[in-house]
Amino acid sequence: MAYLQRSWKRFDKKLFGWSVLVGIVLTAIGAYLPFVHRVTSVVLLMIIVNGGYSIYTGIRIAKKDLNWWELFLFPICYIIGAYIYLPHYTFYFTLVYLGIAYLSYSMSKQKL
Repeated sequence: MAYLQRSWKRFDKKLFGWSVLVGIVLTAIGAYLPFVHRVTSVVLLMIIVNGGYSIYTGIRIAKKDLNWWELFLFPICYIIGAYIYLPHYTFYFTLVYLGIAYLSYSMSKQKL
C-alpha cells in the first residue's frame, strides 16, 4: 500500500490531464469540425500538434525525473480518441508518438 501511495504522489497529474485533453478531446474536435478538411486535420493536428506534444512529454518526464511508464500516457489517450473518432489508419500514429516521446526522453536524459 505504501508503494501505491508513493507512486500516486510522484504521478504527474497535470501531464495526465493534458494528455487526455490533447489525445481525446482535441481528436474529437478535429474530427467533427465542419470547416476542417481531413487532410488539414491529419497534417495540422496529428503531425504538428500531437508530434509537438509528444516531444514535450518526453522532455518533461526526463527533466522532472518521472517514471518511464508515463511515456505511455499520451499514446494511450490518443489511441482511445482515435478508436472512437478517427479512421483506423490513424492507429499507426500511436507508435509514432510513442517513438517520438521516447526519443525526446532519452535525448533529454543524456543532457542531464
